[in-house]
Amino acid sequence: MIVICVFLVASVIIGTVQLLSTPNEIFGADFQGLPKQEFPR
Repeated sequence: MIVICVFLVASVIIGTVQLLSTPNEIFGADFQGLPKQEFPR
C-alpha cells in the first residue's frame, strides 16, 4: 500500500512539473490566455 501511495505522489509531482514547464505545448503557440468572462447581472 505504501508503494502505491509513493507512485501516486510521484506521478502527481511529475504531472505538475510538466504542466508548469510546458504551457505552450498544451495550449498552443498562439495561446494568449483565457477570454475574460462577463456574467450578466
